[in-house]
Amino acid sequence: MERHVTGMQRALELARQGRGRVRPNPLVGAVITRDDRIIGEGAHQQYGGPHAEINALHSLSGSSDGATMYVNLEPCTYDGKTPPCVPAIIEAGIARVVIGMQDPNPKVNGQGIRQLREAGIEVVTGVLEREAAELNRGFVQYMRTGYPWVTLKLALTIDGFMADDTGHSRWITGPDSRKQVHRWRAEHDAILVGSGTIQADNPLLTVRETAGPNPLRVVVDPRGEAPADARVFSDREAETVVITSTDPGNGLPDPAVAPLILSPENGGAKGIPWEEILRTLVREKQVLSVFVEGGAGIASSLLTSGFVNELIIMTGPKILGQGLSPFYGIRRAMAEADLWQVHGVKQFENDVCIRYRKE
Repeated sequence: MERHVTGMQRALELARQGRGRVRPNPLVGAVITRDDRIIGEGAHQQYGGPHAEINALHSLSGSSDGATMYVNLEPCTYDGKTPPCVPAIIEAGIARVVIGMQDPNPKVNGQGIRQLREAGIEVVTGVLEREAAELNRGFVQYMRTGYPWVTLKLALTIDGFMADDTGHSRWITGPDSRKQVHRWRAEHDAILVGSGTIQADNPLLTVRETAGPNPLRVVVDPRGEAPADARVFSDREAETVVITSTDPGNGLPDPAVAPLILSPENGGAKGIPWEEILRTLVREKQVLSVFVEGGAGIASSLLTSGFVNELIIMTGPKILGQGLSPFYGIRRAMAEADLWQVHGVKQFENDVCIRYRKE
């Protein structure tokens, strides 16, 4: 197993090239080697374009007969936008296929592995499986639940406040922490905030501190309170959609800003209909991962909903004593409190970042 790690690491590196361009497809990279030397490699670069395995086969600098292919996700077996990859791998004479993880898509889900083995190809599975699943956590989440992966990021003071009593929050954390936030934005299909954040901070919500694609900007604004001249509506660096109960009709740029209309029964409902919002983002915008940077209302509502998969808390070295808490709407007895598992801890200058997940 150890001798396959290097090839799989390269496949994962190649897979990241498709970030922001292949959704709702997964990120996939493929490497072909002979005698531990790379003779071909490729990535899925564009939705509707050739898959990573096909691009790797097309890039060959020598014969693939008897070679080894590394791919982070099980090769597909069905006709979609492109023909299936498994027949092409078999036809190319590949002798061994090393796979990071099995494809959770019911259309594949082990069939690719089975067909390769039936063709006499040696198949090795589970190489860097955790890393492979992490790379495509949004795709995996959608295939298993029908919902996108939801990450909620909170910047808090030592005593747990995200802003002072006036709503002022700049800056709880330092420059290094804020640069990291931009990297997280680039890893997700969409970034979501509420209308309150738009009114208070007028953010741009793009990736500026690091190279990477801009996510779709989503503004949850059921009552049409976001100002029409906000930067997320006039800026053309990224697409923006507004989640609302009725067509805004308030001069929002068109077609730069598209309204996604909530169903009538949810439009005026108390609270935020997260189930409908998340399903709508998947259906209408092919969003499989959402990075939430909303204010206290959005955070409290989302945590109560149970749809948060990952909670990132960045703690800055300040104490307010009073202010706005993202947990104010949550009321649980100790025995009923959600249990989160620590997924990672990192320090950025004087800030401490803890990532939690529900395992």
